[in-house]
Amino acid sequence: MEDIIHVDPDLLAKLNLSIPRYTSYPTAPQFQAMEEGIVVDHLKRFDASQKPLSLYFHIPFCKTMCLFCGCSVVLNRNPERQRLYLDHLCQEVDLAARSFSSKRRVAQLHLGGGTPTSLTEEEFERLMAKIHDHFVFVEDAEISIEVDPRTVFADRGKKLSLLKQLGFNRISFGVQDLDPVVQEAVRRRQSEEMTVSTYEKARELGFEGINIDLIYGLPHQTVDRFSKTADRLVALKPDRIAFYSYARIPWLKEHQKAIPEETLPSTEEKFRIYVDARARFMGGGYTAIGMDHFASAQDSMSKAYFAKTLTRNFQGYSVQLAEDMIGFGLTAIGYLEQGYFQNIKDLEAYQSKIAGGHLPVARGYVLNQTDLLRRHIILSLMCHFEVESKFAPLGKVDPLIEEGLLMKTRDKLVATPLGRLFIRNIAAAFDAYLGQGQFSKAV
Repeated sequence: MEDIIHVDPDLLAKLNLSIPRYTSYPTAPQFQAMEEGIVVDHLKRFDASQKPLSLYFHIPFCKTMCLFCGCSVVLNRNPERQRLYLDHLCQEVDLAARSFSSKRRVAQLHLGGGTPTSLTEEEFERLMAKIHDHFVFVEDAEISIEVDPRTVFADRGKKLSLLKQLGFNRISFGVQDLDPVVQEAVRRRQSEEMTVSTYEKARELGFEGINIDLIYGLPHQTVDRFSKTADRLVALKPDRIAFYSYARIPWLKEHQKAIPEETLPSTEEKFRIYVDARARFMGGGYTAIGMDHFASAQDSMSKAYFAKTLTRNFQGYSVQLAEDMIGFGLTAIGYLEQGYFQNIKDLEAYQSKIAGGHLPVARGYVLNQTDLLRRHIILSLMCHFEVESKFAPLGKVDPLIEEGLLMKTRDKLVATPLGRLFIRNIAAAFDAYLGQGQFSKAV
């Protein structure tokens, strides 16, 4: 399919709207206060099924704050504070498992953050033992973790070795950009040697899948400068590359205000960085997955994309092994029996709730039939760039067709090559709640 390298600046400005990333539908601004009893009801309903489950654990702690960060982070240098959090995290697992009559099968496990690799080796062993107390992994389960190379470099692979021994088979290295000028501007000091050596150690240890996470739109980035990062990392041949747009949301993340606006690439330059790197990734043998993922031909994500079994959740694009997911930890979000559930955001309140014997849910949303239909449409567009044409009356599709983003066949609505680059805009045409909440820009 022909790639799009140039877009008229006027059209680019028109498309650069505040739009959700659609890791869920309805999106988080629609979540409402939620009682614990509703979560328990959904857990018990799930218990009656034979479906496999996904698990997400949020480890919020970081020693320093990267200025681009949009995650739920707690700055911490106190080991005791982390140990106390792990105590409550394990108790939360016990509380949720009370609703299950037997060990539940798990097809996917993911540890995110924050910095999951801030856990000590003893803490990792304890957490995994707790998980095995209540859950059993299916054969070929995907067990993954986000890894900050800065936390696993000094020990020469000791912690990475432990992760492999504990059953982790996929790891994602946070890199963002190899350029030291960009790193200094966002306070993410991580040398190329550190990134490459930890990557090579993971290969040596035999992890089945290694991902690299990058961000475009950061201060001082240009097409020429970022092309060096793209080429260097393609040469390493990771299994997947996640290429995220910098989400500037200072109304939610005040630390982002420390990045001066004038240091950021313009909308046009940011878009050029994206399409140039995208072309380099695809030229290196990667399949473009959705709006921000690239996978090698042998990777399960590429296979899921072509088999049209790919899905999308709060961790981004995912191989669809289990739609229902329980989120454990501070701010964690799960999806269970057609309902979203999010935990408390305040650390002390989260721990207090668990200490009192209660699940720490704060907000959620139970989908109605119309929500489920629109969720199907938006997920199909975000994952496969197409949806059945019978759903056209539910969206504002005519302007998208006129602008060259979408084409309509007898059976399907299909994103054009240009539309693939603006798939969020196409999905937004089917969002009944659009405009209710602030989001990052489309570019």
